[in-house]
Amino acid sequence: MQKRFLSVLLSIMLLSQSVLSGCGSGEAHSDNVVPDEEVLNISKEDIFDPEKTVTILGWLEEVYTRNLLAYLAEKYPEYKFEYKYIGKRSYESIINTELASREANDIVMVNPGMARILGGNGYIADMSAYCDVFNDDAKRAFSLEGRMYAVPNTSEYQCIFYNRDIVEKFGRTLPFQFRDFLKYCDDACEQMEVRALSCGIKDADKLSDNALAFLEANYFNTDEGRDFGKRLSEGNASFGKELQPYLFQWKELVNHKIFTREMCIMDTEAAIDEFASGQTIMYMGFVEDYNRIIEKRPNMRLGTTGVPGAVKGTAILIGGCNSAFAVNAYGMKKDVVVEMVANLASEDGQRALWRDRIGSQTYLKNVKFDNPPVFDGLSPTISAHRVYMPVSEWGEYGSQMYEILGRELQKVVSGERNVDIAVQVMDYEVEQILKKK
Repeated sequence: MQKRFLSVLLSIMLLSQSVLSGCGSGEAHSDNVVPDEEVLNISKEDIFDPEKTVTILGWLEEVYTRNLLAYLAEKYPEYKFEYKYIGKRSYESIINTELASREANDIVMVNPGMARILGGNGYIADMSAYCDVFNDDAKRAFSLEGRMYAVPNTSEYQCIFYNRDIVEKFGRTLPFQFRDFLKYCDDACEQMEVRALSCGIKDADKLSDNALAFLEANYFNTDEGRDFGKRLSEGNASFGKELQPYLFQWKELVNHKIFTREMCIMDTEAAIDEFASGQTIMYMGFVEDYNRIIEKRPNMRLGTTGVPGAVKGTAILIGGCNSAFAVNAYGMKKDVVVEMVANLASEDGQRALWRDRIGSQTYLKNVKFDNPPVFDGLSPTISAHRVYMPVSEWGEYGSQMYEILGRELQKVVSGERNVDIAVQVMDYEVEQILKKK
């Protein structure tokens, strides 16, 4: 928007010079000059007005924020809302730099670790006065020393969508146990001549969450692995020594061509296109992808399930209270922006956020949104409390470690690394992060 404004301004200056030159030669008269806005076919509303424009920065693609922006625009018609997307890989470092230099956008998305660090540094506003309406899970996620620094989004889950027509034609229901799942995919590909899974793992977080589900089922829930996250945050745990055997098992997903090298250059839109066109049985993504799938193929018969677990008859979801909206404490419109974000703590505000990620739930006390039947397949997993967010136990730098895990597993899928080297790199990079504490 600012670049466009500068371009328009430059054009106006050049035009003005031309008109002035014409006046000097007697070829033009001031009463005949057409207003600059008409000459350039722009309106005054198109010119960037920093006092009336609220900027929002997030790691969700713009398609996932339509209802959020519409809600804010309806509530505050005198303001314009501009959303800027930054991929997860560079998001946190950019936000930290901008807030430290007091040049950040008005509203920023944060995860729990970011909220605590940025709140502790005084870079984001204290939102405690507006957040008592949320339950204890949300308060714990975004609080530091009794103060809450962000308004929570609705819940986030990675899940598996499946094409019910293909599954019913195959005549076998999706299994919930990892080994059975591998065999199901092999058999379906051979007999139905359709590939098992679509997934855009160009975004490494998809791989992180999938591997975390497998690790939760096989290791983090054991006596030995239950405190892995705490020990990792203290520098007393090792991906190599503890997780390597389990990641070798996880790599069976690559060996069985469920994850493929081609997926490493496939983004979310391409993966959804592939699934919606019937080329694959399943799509692995987040609940908010439901809207995009239905837009591609409105009449598609969908089902959902969690990620296959270690025990027969179980599935696991990775996710929970993992994103929220914070206010730049040094923004020039801080007071009105605090009011805007506080509005997201209302039931109407949360419903707008839910519409962007149907399949989720609000963390407001005593409020529940009715999801469509497509998501009934997730209900047993959620009811059994098999929803986990292991990264929340990895300390204030957990999100950086999460990114490292996904990036290295991406290289395993692409064939660039084997598991042995990947876990060594993970341990080294975690060590470097903790040295900076």
